[in-house]
Amino acid sequence: MGTAKATKAADKSQVCRKLVQALQKLYGKSVPVIEQPVLETMLFGVCLEDNRWDQAETSLKSLIGSYFDLNEIRVSSISELATALAPLKDAEWKGLRIRAILRFVFESTYTYDFEKLRRQTQEQAVKSLKKVRELSPFVRDFILQEILGSHIVCLDSSMFKAARWLGLVPLSMDQTEAAEFLKGGLRKSEVSEFCHLLRCLSTDPQYSARLSEQPDAEFTMDDVLDRLTELQNPKKKAPRPVVEPVRVEKSAAAVKKPAAEKARVPEKGKEKEKAVPAGKPAAPKAAKAVPVVAASKSGAVTPKKASVAESAKSAKEAPKGLKGKPAPGKSKK
Repeated sequence: MGTAKATKAADKSQVCRKLVQALQKLYGKSVPVIEQPVLETMLFGVCLEDNRWDQAETSLKSLIGSYFDLNEIRVSSISELATALAPLKDAEWKGLRIRAILRFVFESTYTYDFEKLRRQTQEQAVKSLKKVRELSPFVRDFILQEILGSHIVCLDSSMFKAARWLGLVPLSMDQTEAAEFLKGGLRKSEVSEFCHLLRCLSTDPQYSARLSEQPDAEFTMDDVLDRLTELQNPKKKAPRPVVEPVRVEKSAAAVKKPAAEKARVPEKGKEKEKAVPAGKPAAPKAAKAVPVVAASKSGAVTPKKASVAESAKSAKEAPKGLKGKPAPGKSKK
């Protein structure tokens, strides 16, 4: 694919026309028209920058309705104007520019009528608008397009980012160069509709966040329709990185133990007694042997161990009359 700089005017026109047809399916074919005096059109252009058309209309009506007249707006503080314009993006900057326009018109005409701009040429109008402090290039181009009908593509910051993301303009161009680049592919009668639909796309809450991102590669006008299709599809989530389990390596001393040390370690299970199954009584422990005194031939008495059974047997065989009597050879004292 060739670079965007080498794109011919015929190719630009064809791509822009196809893009307009695709955007008409999303936002319709009707293009709003502002029918206001020059001064109100200038104020509307300030509200419209980086915002939707309906939001700009509502905020401008709210601003004018919140004050007695335009003179009261001119002498108000920036914070007060920002409060009236709060729903809009960059409300403080918009309040500053609105006050700057009102001060310029009042100090140059001592009225709030600036209809003389319609009778000026484009060159004269540009010189007059350059005298307005804090006036952005978008507001200046919007006034020239709406008031004088100039063949100008007015891009604000949101529209410029959307054009770069789609591949309409190269990444190396700034906002002014991008407007001149697109102008070569649009006829004078097509500019208003193209700018309106591109503004609708760039301020659409469903796509605005993604369009403001830096493109991950250089795209050209050949990729515009594919990029628009990609924009409408849900963004793919990046796969989560696979975390490998941490392996703890044992030291050589812990793995290899001396054979003598292993011999001292009792085997598992031998220390514990065998469990007695439930419901069966435990076996009685063997009674200790009872010592029996036996006389040797020499007369010495030597203890002799006898089993429990033998002691019980001798107790039964003993005559009843001898129970309780002293042993022979011993007399009672």
